[in-house]
Amino acid sequence: LESEEFVQRDCPLMLKCFNRLRLKTSDATGFVYNACGSGPVIMSNIFLANALILLAKMDIGCDVEEAEAVCEGKVYGFKPSSLITLIATVTGVLSSFLLPFLGALVDYTKYRHTVGVVSSTTLVVIQAIQIGTVESTWFPMAILQAINGFVYQVVSLCQYSYLPEVQRQVDAKTMTWYTSLFYIVQFGHQALFAVLILGIDLALDLNDVVLGHVNQAANVLITGGYYYLSWHFFTQKEAKNQLKPGDTIYTAGFKQVFRTAKGLYKYYPSTVFLYFVGVLFAESAINSFTTVSITYMNEVVQMSGRNIGILFLIVLVSTIPGSVFGNWLANMTNPLIALEINVVVYIATNFAGFLNITSPEDVMITFLFGVVWGFMLGWFYPLEKLVFSMIIPEGQESELAGFFLYCTQILSWLPPLVFTFMNEADINLSWGGVHLNAYLLAGLICFLFLPKWNICREIAKEENKMKHEVEMG
Repeated sequence: LESEEFVQRDCPLMLKCFNRLRLKTSDATGFVYNACGSGPVIMSNIFLANALILLAKMDIGCDVEEAEAVCEGKVYGFKPSSLITLIATVTGVLSSFLLPFLGALVDYTKYRHTVGVVSSTTLVVIQAIQIGTVESTWFPMAILQAINGFVYQVVSLCQYSYLPEVQRQVDAKTMTWYTSLFYIVQFGHQALFAVLILGIDLALDLNDVVLGHVNQAANVLITGGYYYLSWHFFTQKEAKNQLKPGDTIYTAGFKQVFRTAKGLYKYYPSTVFLYFVGVLFAESAINSFTTVSITYMNEVVQMSGRNIGILFLIVLVSTIPGSVFGNWLANMTNPLIALEINVVVYIATNFAGFLNITSPEDVMITFLFGVVWGFMLGWFYPLEKLVFSMIIPEGQESELAGFFLYCTQILSWLPPLVFTFMNEADINLSWGGVHLNAYLLAGLICFLFLPKWNICREIAKEENKMKHEVEMG
């Protein structure tokens, strides 16, 4: 009998026309619809973040109508401009401490699908509640935003747990296309959502708070619909692994992280382990870029929600040529050299950008740097994952994919926390943006100390030295 994961499910309810938008398996179709829903969530957070900063300023009596007005007060002990980086810090801490436990629920129980449905529903419900973000409710809405950032990571965890099974269900050529497709639809829907919200704003000339309401309402409808479709197609799964003697569901995830790190350090210290350390630092800077930029553009350049939306739309569109260039450079040299060059240029771009964008008169320069930053992001992400996929030992893809995801999140709280401290200490925010280069530099040093690319590839093709130890604990 055919396994449920190979059965082609029909679309639910009256949505039969969507049967044409199908991939070869139900899990692959679920993955692509989940990506379609996640893109608008990321963009909606940008518009909401600007509204939250504005409402926090209004709460302490700042003049938000006057573009050049200086807001001197504090709210709940912090400057309003520190709000978004504080939210990111809380989200990062929650992710660091709770993702291993939820990862264990996904791996060691049959509730993977249930966790995905509950986390996706929770995210959409919180987005719906945040439609009511006004001056009297902004603080609890900010708390909900910190929680929702973590919930989004749980949705992504459940989504990506299906990727190894999709890879098993289809041939290599199809999987290569699917991998590109998943990124295309996510970034595409993120850009289309920005165009939609900016179009509504331009047509109705909304203020930033009302724009936040419209943004959240549109996101609930779009993301809610896509998430509903995705979990209709994602199939129920049995536990991927069995708990080891002495482990509990509460400790298994943390022990697995420790066992994996220990095995990598013992058997692949100069390749995979060192690469993951580099990813840990580099991703902490890259992941924090959006959060830091929103605060910087709001406080230093005093951009409106509309202009910030346009900026990030420019960034998104610019990722496309960046990705193409990164692929070309990797073919001309190798993926590792192309990644190292990217980080060097990214550091230089941050210095040039944050030290030259220093006042409200620099709006046009900001848009120009948006092109460059977007180009760098499009260059970075595909290469980071390509290097990962080509240096890991065979037979360890599924386990190390989860460990890789955890490495991208474990230090995500640190850069926004440091930026908050610098902001509260009245240090020039240009240096707050530049300080992201410290983490990029740490990552670059790790990448530079990796062996030559051909040696990394040879080590990856050797017999897997750590698989048995990780399995046995």
